[in-house]
Amino acid sequence: MRVTKDPEVRRKELIDAAEELFREKGCEETSVSDIVKKVGVAQGTFYYYFESKDDILDAVLDHYLRDHLERTVRDIIADGSKDALQKLQSIISATLSFQTGEKNLIEFLHSDRNMVSHQKYMVKVQETFVPLITELVEEGVKEGLFVVPYPRETVEYLLAMFTYLHDYAALYHLTDGYANKIKAAEYIAVKVLGLKEGSLRLSLQEEA
Repeated sequence: MRVTKDPEVRRKELIDAAEELFREKGCEETSVSDIVKKVGVAQGTFYYYFESKDDILDAVLDHYLRDHLERTVRDIIADGSKDALQKLQSIISATLSFQTGEKNLIEFLHSDRNMVSHQKYMVKVQETFVPLITELVEEGVKEGLFVVPYPRETVEYLLAMFTYLHDYAALYHLTDGYANKIKAAEYIAVKVLGLKEGSLRLSLQEEA
């Protein structure tokens, strides 16, 4: 007997299946047929929700951004046991760790044919995280932890730097060059936030 599901439920199933396959096989190696087979629906069902594989890639990236990265950042910001500097440290460590596990998606985004998808993703990153991190920096200024005359603009520049680090880590497997980039980024972040040397550490995992 045919099972009819709520459209949003079915759409999410397709997105979840695509996300899993993109991680396992890579985006180029995953076909629409692979996605519908994993969900157990006809190929026509896919095209009811998405125009193409590129279209569902955009949905996967949006889901990853909203349900993984944004949720993590919001949870850290809401932690009343940490001050603004500790929260920022946790966000940096968590997001750097997240992105190194997304090599297939990041490589696909950086291919020439997917520059539009990459640009869309970068816009969403800015729109999502600039307001959140700006509020955190302003909180740190009030706490006397940061010295930042232009909070929003500073966050925009820092976010661009960290996004570059995310992509580099995913694409180049944490080579020796990455270690130097981390040290340079740490130096820059400390300076623009008005912190003492050594008070902010950029790493893939927080120390216990």
